[in-house]
Amino acid sequence: MKFIIEKDNLLKHQRRWWDLPNFVKLMVGGYGSGKTYCGALRSIYLSYLNSPHPGMYVSPSHNLSQKTIVITLKEIMDKAEMDYTYNQIKGEFLIHNWNGRIWLGSGDKPDSLRGPNLAWAGIDEPFIQKRDVFDQMLARVRHPDAEQREIFLTGTPEELNWGYQLTNSEKIDIGVIQASTLDNPYLPDEYKENLLAAYTPEQIDAYLHGKFVNLTQGRVYKEFDRDIHIIHRELEGWEISGCIDFNVDAMSCLIFASNSNELHVFDEFRLKNSGTYDMAEAVKEKYPGIKLYPDATGSARKTSSSQSDHDILRQYGFKILAPKANPHVRDRVNAVNRMLKDRRLTVENCEYLIMDLDRNVWRNGDIDKRDPEQSHCSDALGYAVNWLFPTVSRKVTYQTW
Repeated sequence: MKFIIEKDNLLKHQRRWWDLPNFVKLMVGGYGSGKTYCGALRSIYLSYLNSPHPGMYVSPSHNLSQKTIVITLKEIMDKAEMDYTYNQIKGEFLIHNWNGRIWLGSGDKPDSLRGPNLAWAGIDEPFIQKRDVFDQMLARVRHPDAEQREIFLTGTPEELNWGYQLTNSEKIDIGVIQASTLDNPYLPDEYKENLLAAYTPEQIDAYLHGKFVNLTQGRVYKEFDRDIHIIHRELEGWEISGCIDFNVDAMSCLIFASNSNELHVFDEFRLKNSGTYDMAEAVKEKYPGIKLYPDATGSARKTSSSQSDHDILRQYGFKILAPKANPHVRDRVNAVNRMLKDRRLTVENCEYLIMDLDRNVWRNGDIDKRDPEQSHCSDALGYAVNWLFPTVSRKVTYQTW
């Protein structure tokens, strides 16, 4: 049996997603935009291309798989009058027409996804699952005899989580198609109108238009806008400096260029399970002898040895500028927001800083630091911005060279 996809029967955004050449294909869309149908159809197609080598289709849970993926796969294969067997206990579809195999996985148990090589993998609603699920599939899609190795993802965006980082990653070959609920002509108009009436503008962007937005109230860096502040700049004649937030995991340093009125961040160092010596060596290799604006507590704190963090940096030839004590968190945040609002602070090539500026929120009057991956880079930025462009004048400071 030859399996042919009639693309004319697909919606426009489904056809665009289908033709993506990338190793990772992501359709991020609103409710009812045809994501699960397209994913199920793709899994059948990949089982045909890669027969007899297996692929895995992962759902957030076994129960959800039964209600979505299993039903959709059966509907497609029944309509095409395909000869298949579904084993619910094993979680496996066998397509006898071409000896194809589709294994069903459950994302709520990432360890259960470990196993032999796969020819392909699909993840339904990936952004309500852990990043571990994607990482497991990334490691397993490696079958040497596969005709077309591929990972596809179909889901609705959830906050600015790991999926948002993935769509902006330069390290993974990924193609992204956004799909809107409103683009599906088969949905009742009443359904669309009810959603539009029930949701806030931010929820409409996420749950209808398939956009990654911050749905959490109280953003710390509320003036940050990716479309405005992420740009490339020519930096001839600007002074190159750095700023550091001291942590064992992760220690963060930003490299920026500044003039009398503007600041542009263009490089970041982020070292896990490391100390000040490690950071000093890494920064010195690329930017020797620059000025550093570190966390003021580093003048006394010793994260790496009997010496203070500031003393270690001086040993490596850096010039240290820091106040006796860190300014209040709100002062640092206000300084950054003012620079962002005036479009005098810009950034490029800094994944973790951009994540901070997008995602940091207030909690009980302070920056929410429950996520260990967040706030280190933006803290470092605040030290430099508040020193160079303070909203509140510095009364007592010292400089050490």
